[in-house]
Amino acid sequence: MARDPKHDVLFQPIKIGPKTLRNRFYQVPHCIGAGSDRPGFQAAHRSLKAEGGWAGINTEYCSIHPESDDTHRLSARIWDAGDVRNLRAMTDHIHKYGSLAGVEMWYGSSHAPNMESRATPRGPSQYASEFETLTYCKEMDLDDITMVQQYYVDAALRARDAGFDIVYVYGAHSYLPLQFLSPYYNKRRDKYGGSLENRARFWIETLEKVRTAVGKDCAIATRFAVDTLYGDAGVEAERDGVKFAAMADPLVDLWDIDIGDIAEWGEDAGPSRFYLQGHQVPWTKIIKQVVKKPVLGVGRFTDPEKMTEIVTKGFADIIGAARPSISDPWLPKKIEEGRYDDIRVCIGCNVCISRWEIGGPPMICTQNATAGEEYRRGWHPEKFPKNTSADSILVVGAGPSGAECARVLLERGYTVHLYDTAAKIGGHLNQIITLPGLGEWGYHRDYRELQINKLVKKNKQSQVALGQKPLTA
Repeated sequence: MARDPKHDVLFQPIKIGPKTLRNRFYQVPHCIGAGSDRPGFQAAHRSLKAEGGWAGINTEYCSIHPESDDTHRLSARIWDAGDVRNLRAMTDHIHKYGSLAGVEMWYGSSHAPNMESRATPRGPSQYASEFETLTYCKEMDLDDITMVQQYYVDAALRARDAGFDIVYVYGAHSYLPLQFLSPYYNKRRDKYGGSLENRARFWIETLEKVRTAVGKDCAIATRFAVDTLYGDAGVEAERDGVKFAAMADPLVDLWDIDIGDIAEWGEDAGPSRFYLQGHQVPWTKIIKQVVKKPVLGVGRFTDPEKMTEIVTKGFADIIGAARPSISDPWLPKKIEEGRYDDIRVCIGCNVCISRWEIGGPPMICTQNATAGEEYRRGWHPEKFPKNTSADSILVVGAGPSGAECARVLLERGYTVHLYDTAAKIGGHLNQIITLPGLGEWGYHRDYRELQINKLVKKNKQSQVALGQKPLTA
C-alpha cells in the first residue's frame, strides 16, 4: 500500500546547521539503561531505529565531567577517550543507515548525586536538590563558571571525535543552564543573576563557546524547558521563555522544546491516563513563532495525521519522540510504506520511565518486548528467525502474553492454534481499558489481534479458537 500523499511532508529533508536530517522523524534523548558502559546495547538499540527510518537518534543524558555523576542511575558519559571509543559504536551503526547521531551533554549541578565520583557539583547559587536525597551544589564564582563552560567545550570536542553530528547543551529538566536562567534557583547579584539578560548569560556564553569549538562540524542543539510550570517563581513561556529563545536563536541550529522540571517531569513525559497525544504543542508553537531555526517538540506522537498537522500548520518543523520510538522503532518506515495498520502504537503506560526511575536497569516496553534485548538476545521487532520444525503449537489463553506468543510463533512460520474461553483476544485488558483514562491501553490488544488475523490468513492450518469450553485433562 502506498502512503497517503498528504504525509509526504514528513519525509522532506531539513537542514540543521551543517547537517541535514533526511526526514522529519527524530528520536529525542531518552534513557535506556545502556549509557557508555554497554556500547553493544547502546549501538544496537539506537541503530535499529535508524534502520526503521528515524532521521536523528540521540543518546540519553550524557555526563560531561565527574562532577555530573548520576550514580546510582546509569547515564551515558563522555569523560575520556574510553567513553569516546564506546560511544563511537553507536554513531558508526547509526551512520550506516544514513541517520544523524546526537549527544545530550549534561551537567546536573544540584541534581547530580555524585555517589561514585564523590565530587561536589557547582551551581548558580548554593541549594539542595528538591529531587535527589542529600544532594546539593556550591555556588560558583567567576572562575568556576569559566571552568564548567570549558567542561562543555571539552566534551563537545570529544563528542565530535566520537562521530556525533548533533551536540546538545542540555537545559531542560532543571539542569545547569536552566538553573542559571530560572529565578527559582538563581539568587545571584552579579552579572549572572538578577535580570533576564544576566540569568541567560551562562547559557548564551556556553552556546557561544561550544559553537566556536565544533559548530563547523556539528549541529548545535539545545533542549529547553520553555515553561517550568512554577509560575513567576520559575521560567514562564510567554515571559522569559520567548525572550530567551530570541536571544539564543543565532547560536542554535535546532530547538528541542519541552516543559516541566525535574521534580515533576511527568508533565513532560505525560502518561496517556492523564495526557492526550500532543499535549505540549501549545508551548512548542510559542517558540516556533519567535525563532528562525528549526523547532522540534514531543507529545507521544503516533498518529501520522497529527504529525502532518503539526508540520503543515507551522507548530513545529520536526516530530520529536521518545516513547513512540521505543514502542515502534520502525514507525517512520511503516508510515513511508503506507503500512498504517502495522504501527505498534505507544500506549503511554510509562513502564519505560518508571523502570528507569528505580535505578536505571535496562528499559522495557509493554508494547515492544524486544526493546532492550536487541544486542544481548539479538531480538528484532520486525525480523524473526524461521521455524526449526514442522510442529503445530497450541497456545492456551489469548490475553496479552498468549496473543504475543501466538503472533511471534506465526511470524516464525509455525502452525499455531490460539485457544481461549473468552470471546475476544485481550484477556484482562478488555476490562482494564474500560477504566477511566486507560482506553489507549487497548492498542496493545488491537495490534496483536490485527497481526494475528493477518498471519492466520497466510497459514491456513493455523486457527484462532475463541469462546471455547475450558480445557480439561
